[in-house]
Amino acid sequence: MSIITVKNLHFKYSSSYTLKDTSLTIKKGVLTGILGPNGSGKSTLLKNILNYLKYDKGVISVNDIDLKKYTFTNLAKIMSFVPQKSNVRSNFLVRDFIILGRMVHLKSKWSGFSSHDKDVVSHIIKRLGLEKFEERSILSLSGGEFQRVLMARALAQEPDILLMDEPTASLDINYAVEIMRLAKELTKTHDLTVIAVLHDLNLASIFCEDLILMKDGQVKFSGKTQEIINTEVLEQVYDFSPKIIEDDSGTKFILPTENNMAVV
Repeated sequence: MSIITVKNLHFKYSSSYTLKDTSLTIKKGVLTGILGPNGSGKSTLLKNILNYLKYDKGVISVNDIDLKKYTFTNLAKIMSFVPQKSNVRSNFLVRDFIILGRMVHLKSKWSGFSSHDKDVVSHIIKRLGLEKFEERSILSLSGGEFQRVLMARALAQEPDILLMDEPTASLDINYAVEIMRLAKELTKTHDLTVIAVLHDLNLASIFCEDLILMKDGQVKFSGKTQEIINTEVLEQVYDFSPKIIEDDSGTKFILPTENNMAVV
């Protein structure tokens, strides 16, 4: 069952199109990775799905409803976003920052947060193991710690769809695996649909059920991860000849070599 459908999408920042006749389907309750070389249009696609950017041609549907028919608030109740980084400079405490995700559920801007809002935030803080940080300033957190807080704020919206733009960028391997493991787990325990723009092919192979590979503003390949990760596909998308191995579970890994280390 699909939850997001993109048909013949075109988008341009200036004179030339960044997305060109882009079409794809995102299945409900699945962790889908969007990958491709730098400049292939991955983050631009994500921002169009979020309605942050206004596309020139084509259609995006969420739950079979045209994206353009959603109000900002109604869309925010369905879909939340974890950015690659945030330039927050205010000295929020972690708990106060996370509860901002509940703002879309306020009855009015004067009503304040309810006991239910606070219960939701407390549950998420516990679920993400953030108890020891909740009274700390967000400015005191490491990159990995703050990434978990950004995810907590997004989950506080109680969305059906979570979009993440390079959530593992600049994180050490422990935090990167933790973020991806949590995203994968949430698709199973909360029927959450997760879409993640990624660069790491091996993390995608381990955690993503489906993959979308982009190049030059178009979707070149999409499907089940273990079908997509093969030599022919990766040669066409990344312009290199990878060495791929498979473990006992059938998970495929791309081995870094002098010729392909820049993309894994």
